[in-house]
Amino acid sequence: MLFLPSQRRNPLYLSGSTISNRWPTNWIVNMNTISLNRSGVVLLLFLVFGLVISCKTTKKSNKFIIGFSQCTGNDLWRSNMLAEMLTELSLHPEVDFHYLEAGGNSATQRAQVDTLIEKGIDLLVISPNEAEPLTAAVKKVMDRGIPVIVIDREVKGNGYTAFIGADNVKIGEMAGQYLSQLIGNEGNVIEIRGLSGSSPAIDRSKGFAKAIKQSKSQVEAKTVYGDWMEDTTKNILSKIHRQLQDIDAIFAHNDNMALGARKILNKYYPEKHIPIIGVDACFGEGGGLDMVYDGKITASLVYPTLGKEAIWTALDILKGLPFKKENKLSSIVIDSTNVRVMKMQAAMISSQKDDIYSQRKLLDEQKIIYKSQQAVLNIIIVLLVLSLIFGSIVVILLRDNKKINKNLAKKNVEIDTQRKQLIEMSKQAAAGTEARLNFFTNITHELRTPLTLILSPIEDMVKDTRLLSLAADKIKTVQRNSVRLLNIVNQLLDFRKIEIEGYLIQASPSNLISFVRDLIEPFKTYALKRQVQLSFVPAEKEILVWFDANMLDKALLNLLSNAFKFVKAGGFIKVYIARCGTDVSIQIKDSGIGMHEKDIALIFDPYYQADNSPSNGFGIGLSLAKEIIHKHKGEIQAASIKGQGSTFTVTLPLGSEHLSDREKRISSASFKKDEKAAIYAIDSDVQMQDITQTAPWGLKDYSLLIVEDNPDLLNYLVAELSDEYDVIFATNGPEAIQLAKEKVPDLIITDNVIPEISGKEVCKVLKNDLKTSHIPIILLTAQASSEHLISGMNALVDMYITKPFLIKNLSASIKALINNRKVLKSHFTSDIELPIESIKLNQLDKKLLNDFSSVVEENLSNDQFCVDDICRLVGISRMHLYRKVKSLTGMTVNEYILERRLKKASYLLKHESLNVAEITYAVGFSSPSYFSTTFKAKFGYSPSQYKSKIK
Repeated sequence: MLFLPSQRRNPLYLSGSTISNRWPTNWIVNMNTISLNRSGVVLLLFLVFGLVISCKTTKKSNKFIIGFSQCTGNDLWRSNMLAEMLTELSLHPEVDFHYLEAGGNSATQRAQVDTLIEKGIDLLVISPNEAEPLTAAVKKVMDRGIPVIVIDREVKGNGYTAFIGADNVKIGEMAGQYLSQLIGNEGNVIEIRGLSGSSPAIDRSKGFAKAIKQSKSQVEAKTVYGDWMEDTTKNILSKIHRQLQDIDAIFAHNDNMALGARKILNKYYPEKHIPIIGVDACFGEGGGLDMVYDGKITASLVYPTLGKEAIWTALDILKGLPFKKENKLSSIVIDSTNVRVMKMQAAMISSQKDDIYSQRKLLDEQKIIYKSQQAVLNIIIVLLVLSLIFGSIVVILLRDNKKINKNLAKKNVEIDTQRKQLIEMSKQAAAGTEARLNFFTNITHELRTPLTLILSPIEDMVKDTRLLSLAADKIKTVQRNSVRLLNIVNQLLDFRKIEIEGYLIQASPSNLISFVRDLIEPFKTYALKRQVQLSFVPAEKEILVWFDANMLDKALLNLLSNAFKFVKAGGFIKVYIARCGTDVSIQIKDSGIGMHEKDIALIFDPYYQADNSPSNGFGIGLSLAKEIIHKHKGEIQAASIKGQGSTFTVTLPLGSEHLSDREKRISSASFKKDEKAAIYAIDSDVQMQDITQTAPWGLKDYSLLIVEDNPDLLNYLVAELSDEYDVIFATNGPEAIQLAKEKVPDLIITDNVIPEISGKEVCKVLKNDLKTSHIPIILLTAQASSEHLISGMNALVDMYITKPFLIKNLSASIKALINNRKVLKSHFTSDIELPIESIKLNQLDKKLLNDFSSVVEENLSNDQFCVDDICRLVGISRMHLYRKVKSLTGMTVNEYILERRLKKASYLLKHESLNVAEITYAVGFSSPSYFSTTFKAKFGYSPSQYKSKIK
């Protein structure tokens, strides 16, 4: 059967008829599920296989696989070549034909040749795109013992089995002779050549030049390259169209380029009819024969399509018959004198090809019918045998089925027992969960008693001016955080109460406008202190809504308090209320720092906190607000853009149809707004305190950078550590990174949950920066799980301290890290003794020396490393560097680098199993001899002697 390709670049397969008998999938029996131990059944199976094999009366014949690699298939001549091959192959069903074309790309054609080799072809037919690039591909195929027939275009050398093509040199000569006859003894001729690297173009040009020379006429030939393409030819000739007016004739290496030349001449010089000769003379619509017949070109030289000859030669080679290696086909000139006869002959040949295809199609249809009938006969035989086998199997299965049913009954009893056990365990687990929740609730209740006993004395102490004069900041800090803890306890109790199944709100009709205005009023003073614009924008004076005042205020206060936490000075908070159909909408909009998209989907989950959220909370405020709104049959949504603020929208239904009778209370309820406002005012008042960095910098031996956004904790740490260290602080991630790079402190303490960038991200940034990578970092966090600890270690944190912590423990950790870093630096980075006066350095000099030593240490193995590299990396001028290093170390820059290299070399000789040559290049010396001389001058021994001495 002949399978034509759907696209020109897809493989084409031509194969003879084969029969493949297979078992239908619905007849396959899983023999693993059947216990067949009877020898009689086994014999029957062998009988079936024997019958199936015997039914395959048609055996697969030995086939030849021919691969054809075509350089391009986008012209009529090559389409005719392929059609001629297919016509001949239709008479040889024993051949499988694989066709690939490369679209005029030599690299693609080389890859396609490899593809055909992988398919296991017996012979390769190739029409090379270019001679030189495809020579290696042909050699590769020949080296594998596969015959190669080169057609049309040649390759370098004669490393192929056979060549079939026209005599392109002769074609060029015939074209030159024909043109000489047309134009006489003198004239100007343009030769339009094909692709510069293709052998037909080269040979045709040689023949044409030879004919012009032999004519002994005064003919001048100008050469341009059209790359076999009509469009390329038109572009080239358009650029030189002024030169065409003096041209007497044109010779194009193919008809496509000849047609392109005619179109350009018609465009610019329609009055002149310059003779144009092409090559190919293809039959078919738009082919060379039609061009000559229609007078578009003067003449065309026949270029044989070679397809039939290629198949003949291929079959002779595969069958071991004699064949000719070099096959050059002749050509003739087609012009107005013989074009009509040639068209008639070509039409008759085309008609004969169509007849052959039709007959081949009928033969294939008959073969399909024959194979179908044979397959049906085989299936009937197999079915008869299988019916005998299945009858035996059914008898055995019926016997085994009784045993299986008994086992299934036993399994069902076991499963039922396990199900009952699981139900009992679920009840016990639910009871245990409830007991734990009750315990948690009771503990939370119990916390309120000691908190009350703390708050009452603290309030008295705040009023006592004598105590305030001694410890005002600490007393107010205790008061603020006690109130904050009481607020958290109250939220936990509310959250637990809402979670209890069957909890009902007690809603009553009230004016939502006045209710929200009363809630906002206590925040106005706080907003003025914070320099935040707080606006209340109701759409109406009164909107009657059913709600539980003592529950809804918790939700709205949480949203307002949350907005103040994220809004900076100069920002705004706006509260809008308006009707929306059958609902009322409360919208709280702020200009705060905003949230990432991933946080918006999680902020209403219990205990969720984003990495850049304030640390004074447990992540239950928004979750509590959501539950309260849902109890009112409303909805709460959040929208935010990072850096542009957030908007929370609460939607409550109007009327009372959505509430049950048990959720309604006729009398209006009031709430203690002054007490609740006081809680939020005291809780947030600490944020108004400005902590200024007024302490002098550089007076103490070591310096600290504290990164903390909680004002109370930041005040406390600064106050406790300032006596012993120079302390600077930052309240967010970017500020911390900037200060660390500017000041280069000896140690950094950072909370993990800080605005904008988390503490872990700050650590990653600083540890990956050359200037700050040496600074120890302590991470403070309330996240004490093993997963968070591992995450901190992965961020290259030096110490992970969980809250709560004692200041004496933190102080001891600081001292240990600074001392350890000092020992490590002394041991691993330098044992060069610096002058005593350089130990007490100001901060800028200490930073410069740290940067300088770090850069030198990083580049010790680079023998091309020089002073200019140090100046570039440290960011300092050459003169300034020399002056500073000399004053701080007592050595020049080069002396310091040499000293460091020799010290590192001595360390490697002592502790590493490297030879002298390896150590030479590891410490940046260009040659072992120079290294040995320098090392001996320093230590009194050569490197080899030094190494043997220390052993």
